[in-house]
Amino acid sequence: MLKSILKYLISSLLAGGLLYWAFSKSQLHWNDIISTFQQADYNWVAVSVVIAILSHLLRALRWEQLLDAMNYQPGTVRTFSAVLIGYFANFLVPRLGEVSRCGSLKKTADIPFEESFGTVITERIVDLLSLVALVGITFLFEWEPLQKSLFPTLHLPSGTLIITASILGLMGLVILWKFKDFLQNIGAESKVGKMILGWVAGIGSIRHLAQPGKFIGYSVGIWLCYYLSTYTLFLAFPSSEHLGMSAALTVLVMGTFGMATPTQGGIGAYHSLVASAFVFYSLTYKDGLMLATFFHGTQMITLLLLGGFSFILTLFLPKISSREQQN
Repeated sequence: MLKSILKYLISSLLAGGLLYWAFSKSQLHWNDIISTFQQADYNWVAVSVVIAILSHLLRALRWEQLLDAMNYQPGTVRTFSAVLIGYFANFLVPRLGEVSRCGSLKKTADIPFEESFGTVITERIVDLLSLVALVGITFLFEWEPLQKSLFPTLHLPSGTLIITASILGLMGLVILWKFKDFLQNIGAESKVGKMILGWVAGIGSIRHLAQPGKFIGYSVGIWLCYYLSTYTLFLAFPSSEHLGMSAALTVLVMGTFGMATPTQGGIGAYHSLVASAFVFYSLTYKDGLMLATFFHGTQMITLLLLGGFSFILTLFLPKISSREQQN
């Protein structure tokens, strides 16, 4: 109990510290934030919110596939509600979302916590690999502005970067394949090795799904919705509508890293990283922080409302047998 309280206090202090640092660095005031909310084109904001909700629905449908592989069919209403409750929980306590998702399905569909949690781990592995791929795509399309901001003295053409990264990646895969038996032996004796082997097993389990192509399609759809949700928010502001679709990719990547930090809903880290991303495209840090605050605020309000509603909904949903089909 004391350890949990200590972790919560540390994450809260980290969030507050990062937020204070970001705002003090830019000298952003409440009047600036209010002005940002007044300037927004809420037609585009509404489109962004709808697309974001669609991404959460796709996540629920993808999760259903993993549960179905274990002969559990809780139904879309229960899985979608659990996903939204998970997001809601992450804004209260970091990393509580995964536990809350599984706890919700235990309550509404009697699915054993350990089994549903295993599917969530598989999802997280897929998300991690997707993010790695997205980072690669971002460097592919946005290397020039990133290079000017991060490495102003370096003159490395994007083509050279791509070829070098591809060769190194292929070499790494060949090495892993050649020494897979050796790595398995190491994995059996070390925590890190066991974790890596667990990731491999989690990814490998996807091929045993009834429709693995649909799982991949859902995964692509989730990230496509994340991207389009970000880009449509660009269109809601005069300061960002001209930046283009590739800039939205950079902001998405930086924002994802921010949301992954061990703070409540990525507070502080998201603001700092997204504001810095806008600087790559010649916006001031202050303007970038105003946009980051709006972007994060939109997500937070949406997920708190939907998550709260979903929590109330689960109180009235009848509990079904863990392997009872729900259409």
